[in-house]
Amino acid sequence: MNCLVTGAAGFAGSHLAEHLVKSGHAVVGLTMPGEDLKRLNGLRGSMDVRQGDITDRQSLRDSLGNSRFDYIFHLAALASVANSFGAPALAFRVNTQGTVNILEAFRARPPKKIVCISSADVYGHVPKALTPIRESTPLKPASPYSASKAAAEIACLQYWRTFAMPVVILRPFNHTGPKQGPGFAPSDFAGAIARIEKGLDAPKLAVGNLESFRDYSDVRDVVRAYLLAAEGCEPGEIYNVSSGRAVKIGALLEALLALCQTKVTVVEDPGKSRPSDMPYVVGDNSKFIHRTGWHPEVPFEATVRDLFDWWRSCS
Repeated sequence: MNCLVTGAAGFAGSHLAEHLVKSGHAVVGLTMPGEDLKRLNGLRGSMDVRQGDITDRQSLRDSLGNSRFDYIFHLAALASVANSFGAPALAFRVNTQGTVNILEAFRARPPKKIVCISSADVYGHVPKALTPIRESTPLKPASPYSASKAAAEIACLQYWRTFAMPVVILRPFNHTGPKQGPGFAPSDFAGAIARIEKGLDAPKLAVGNLESFRDYSDVRDVVRAYLLAAEGCEPGEIYNVSSGRAVKIGALLEALLALCQTKVTVVEDPGKSRPSDMPYVVGDNSKFIHRTGWHPEVPFEATVRDLFDWWRSCS
């Protein structure tokens, strides 16, 4: 199959591109002009990397021309919840308008499937008593990031209803693993601990709230889910992609500290807590599993180890 991956140089996008190539698909990876392509090292000779700005329709026309694809995976996004509070207009421009631009670019030549990657953040604050979170849970976005993703979902469903665009919406819960950049708890912990281990920083780690629980999957399991969604999910439908288990942030930190060869002192810093932090998040993945047969395969311990080893190589 001919596949387009937007956000191909990003964390999940680079893993997806690799998975598609290994699965025998032809891949065009769309990246931002001037974007660092180091995550695509080793793939450049086996995929077509193009530059294009999803917020600029002319840029998309210049980079994609009249290309036709069987599957389109739309991952390009402003992905940081924390950063979205300081730049809400940019979050909507990239995440909402950028999604509309992708849909519009292929309205005249629709693929077999468009897999649009949303986020479980669209659910907002869900009481623990109402978990695991199902696709039918009302959306209550608690950040500009999650609001922009919810708006993008509405646009996708409108294009499905009005123009029969074959869009599938996925709501991945937290995922981590090698190549995850800063701005997310697992990678921030791993990067800081790797620097301490190498003697680059003092052996003291400032952290925010460690009592929250998150539903973590390995990014390599998640991108397998993306391809399965293209192959088997129904257009116009929304699916959670989650592990179905809750991991305490403190336990994640302890697992990373156990891999470090240096003793690290952990100190609490209230300034590192997010204004929209939720105490407990876990997703119901039964709808997606029933449709595709997908199950997480990478053990949590391997995810943590591989994430830490990647940050060791970067420090």
